[in-house]
Amino acid sequence: MTQFMTSRFWNVSSAYGQLDGLEEIVESAKAAIRTLIGAEPNDEVIFTSGATESNVWAVAEGARRCTSCRWILSSQIEHPSINESLENLQKQGVEVRWVPVTRNGTFDLNKLADLVDYNLCFASLMFAHNETGVIQPLREAAILIRERAPQCLIHTDATQAIGKMPVSLLDELSMVDLISFSGHKFHGPKGIGGLIIRNGKTLQPLICGGGQQQNLRSGTINIPAIAGISAAATKCGKLLQENRHISIQLIRDKFEEHIRLHFPDVFILGKQAPRLPNTSFWGIPGIDADDFVYTSATHGIVIGKGSACSAQSLKPSHTAMLMGYSYDEASSLVRVSSSFDTSLNELIDFSDKIHESYP
Repeated sequence: MTQFMTSRFWNVSSAYGQLDGLEEIVESAKAAIRTLIGAEPNDEVIFTSGATESNVWAVAEGARRCTSCRWILSSQIEHPSINESLENLQKQGVEVRWVPVTRNGTFDLNKLADLVDYNLCFASLMFAHNETGVIQPLREAAILIRERAPQCLIHTDATQAIGKMPVSLLDELSMVDLISFSGHKFHGPKGIGGLIIRNGKTLQPLICGGGQQQNLRSGTINIPAIAGISAAATKCGKLLQENRHISIQLIRDKFEEHIRLHFPDVFILGKQAPRLPNTSFWGIPGIDADDFVYTSATHGIVIGKGSACSAQSLKPSHTAMLMGYSYDEASSLVRVSSSFDTSLNELIDFSDKIHESYP
């Protein structure tokens, strides 16, 4: 990234930027993203400021297609950029139907089946949850939607999954039209993400102006960040091919076993469902999450109180309460996220230090 912020700082749309081959950097990054998720060359990658912008763009396109008597489907546990955008549409008179969540943290396929009919025009269902790490039954949901509403535009927020586990547009996401992602979720820089547009779908731009990126997303292209996300996608793709995600999952599972030895009454959300390999969302009855996070910080250990997107909220996890946990239980929840660089010894050390603070 440094070279594009110093010696090669030209605007990619300028004559000098074109002479310097900056467009090749953009195309190389698109190719790296396609390789990471098993996409085809005709699957278009449009870079955005991150998944929040991509999600809002997808919802805006869904709203554009939602004419009289048609409606939108989503789940109760989506990222705030989806839920709040859809709630705003509801205030404007658009019908939105919400799929509830099960105790295991997945959206309820039986309830989804009860909701879907031919008039469904847009569906946004996340691929993996940002707090629990639970992988959603997206393929099954998409199959059901395609059977009953063949023309429905299907979007998924795959931000939490891409780069952390093998993902294929030829498998789990084969029936999805739009896919959101963010680079900082797989070791890339913050402020760069994208929307993948599949199946030849035509979208109206959310941001108009200079006509960059095929007139789909105007604004000066962020070459340093795009170079960074390209490098991260390439690196993570290689690590996934080496099955490093399996190693991370084994480390996570051993860590949870160690936590249970210290705190037998710990409860782990989504443990009975498929989860992202690096995510552990749990609580210890009687220990407040805010206090827990602060105590961890005094040991030099950074964990989260749920998702960073809602960490400033004074309320406990909305998702946990939808799953059937009490207010007090939800108030104790913390999220521990590891990376490809996290070792078992680091997690065990964390567990032991917390036990010393809460004997």
